[in-house]
Formats: sequence, C-alpha cells, structure tokens
Amino acid sequence: MRHEFYHLVQKLHLTLFDYNDYRHALWVSLFAVVLLMAYALRMIYINQRLKQVEKNEYIEQSKAIRLERQRISSELHDELGSGLSAIKLYSELASKKRGEIHEFRELNEMIKDISTKINDIIWTTSTENDQLDSVIFFIQEQLSKLFRYSDIKFNSKLPEDIPHLKTKSESRRDLYLLAKEIAHNALKHSKADTIFLDISIFKENITMVIKDDGEGFDPLRLRDVGMGLTNINTRVKRLNGTLTIENYKGTKISVSIPIRNNFYKEIGNGEINNSKKWWRMN
Repeated sequence: MRHEFYHLVQKLHLTLFDYNDYRHALWVSLFAVVLLMAYALRMIYINQRLKQVEKNEYIEQSKAIRLERQRISSELHDELGSGLSAIKLYSELASKKRGEIHEFRELNEMIKDISTKINDIIWTTSTENDQLDSVIFFIQEQLSKLFRYSDIKFNSKLPEDIPHLKTKSESRRDLYLLAKEIAHNALKHSKADTIFLDISIFKENITMVIKDDGEGFDPLRLRDVGMGLTNINTRVKRLNGTLTIENYKGTKISVSIPIRNNFYKEIGNGEINNSKKWWRMN
C-alpha cells in the first residue's frame, strides 16, 4: 500500500505541471493532502489496535498468573499443611506417652519450623493477601507471635488510613521477611525488655521502624552474617529502599520503601495504574 501511495503522489505531482488551470492544480493538491491524511489516520488506527491487542494479552496473562498462584497456594495448604499438622499431633502425643525424650522434643521443634516456613510460602503466594493492609496486619500478627512466649514485650503502631493498594508478590515477600529477620535478630541478640514496631505512610514512602531498649551492638559488626544483616541489606536493595541503623539506648532499624516501585492500583479488568497522581500521599 505504501508503494502505491508514493507512486500516486509522484504521478499527481508531475501532472500539476501539465495543468494550465490553477483551479485544477488546487483540486489535485487538495486530493493529495486528503489521501495523505487518510493514510496517516489508517496508520494511527492500526497502531492503536496493536496497542489494544498487547494490552488485552497482558491482562489475560496477569489473570492467568493470579489463578496459578492461587492454585499453588491451595495445594500447599491442602496437601502439605494438613500432613504436617497430623505429624505434629502424633509427635506431641508420643512425647507425652514416653516422657520428656530429647529426640521427640527436637522433632517437634523441627516440624514447627517447617510448618512456619510452609505457612509463609502459602501466605506469599496467595492472591488474597495482595492488599497492602493485609500485608501490614500480617507483619504485626507474625511479630506478635514471635515474641509471645519470650521475655520481651511487643508493642506496635500502625497507620490509621491505609491506601487501597496492591503489592507486587516479590515486594510483599521481601517486606514481610525483612520485618521477620529484623525482629528475629532483636529476639536473639538485643536482651531487651521491649520491642516496638512502627509502620507509617507519608507522601511517597512506607516507613517501617523496629526498635528495642536492649544492649545494642557494635557498629563494626554491621556486616556480620550471623546478625542476619546481609539478608536485610539485600532485601532493602530489592525493594529500592533505604536502611538506617541507630545504636543508642538499644537498636533502632528504619526501612523506607518507595510506594511507586512496590505497590500499584488496579483501575479495573486487571489494568494497572502506576502514575504519580494516585500514589502521592498527603
């Protein structure tokens, strides 16, 4: 079509010089302009159609991914979760019947650890937990459980107004494991009486602060793998966030995470709005 168009324009251009009548030349010129506009409009239409097709394909792929995640989550819960619960129950019963046997206690602890990890996997893969408020409440709940049977008192403060946003699955997992690793370090090393979780949302960032009133630690040990800080730094980088560690009257770890890079809002039909207009908070 493009070749025929250029051939016609060239022919019309040569014909203009053969007309002595100015009006004929004008009409031929107008016809060429109209033809050019029609060609341009057709190309715009084709381009828009291609974009719409790509958009529809992306939406369908997103839906398929969500369904697959939900299927995996359900299978993990149904198959592995129930099996581990049964094993845990039998080991507890056996331990009671045969006395305080070290091997049974160790087996029970191993099963508890595996159960916790599987529950974490189920939570991170389930699409029901994509909402930002679900992530924040889950972090609070899990940290509360972590300190429930310890000598450390756990307190928390959450934002009153949580925006209706969805988290990217990888961001959700990193954010939760980040909080868990920081809290676990405090449980093991801080010798604190109290630990405090503070999550706030302001303008373009979500900030999570975990602080304790314990002994603190030597800043020169920040790179110590045993303290779990290598994993913490890695997760913060993946979230495009910033990490601040203060060592005064205990330890205060602050993580600031950009909303735009890790959260999104669905407009409808699976479409994603990632413009600055919605994620800017007041």
